[in-house]
Order: sequence, then structure tokens, then C-alpha cells
Amino acid sequence: MFEYLTPRSLATPQDVAEYLELHQAAQDFRLELEHRARLEDYCHWYHQVAAANRRDLEQMRSELNLLSWFNRSLPR
Repeated sequence: MFEYLTPRSLATPQDVAEYLELHQAAQDFRLELEHRARLEDYCHWYHQVAAANRRDLEQMRSELNLLSWFNRSLPR
């Protein structure tokens, strides 16, 4: 009934080493997942910005270029 009150045996050095290795592997895995998630978010943002820039470029190409009139009048 009160088994949780009895003192537990101390872990062996092999148990501690195994625990630390598992903990390090879990940390590495978590960091890798976070890195991949941030990279995916960045790639998604980059593609959105690139698409917006392409749309803006096409719109600017279709507009009348008033500055070209001023450039024609400059002596060369």
C-alpha cells in the first residue's frame, strides 16, 4: 500500500550513463525538429515574398514609364 514511501535503490553508473545518452538524443531530436520547422517557415515566407515581388514587377512593367521621357532629353 505504501510502496512509494520505501526508499528506492540508487541507480548504477551504467543506468545514469544510459539515461544521459537518452536525454541527449531526445534533446538533439527536439532541436532538429525545431530547426526544420523554422526552415520550413522561412521557405514558406520566402516563396510568398518572391511571388509578391514577381507580381509587383509585372505590374511595374505594364505601367507607363514617365521617367524615360526625362532620360531621353538628357544630352549624351
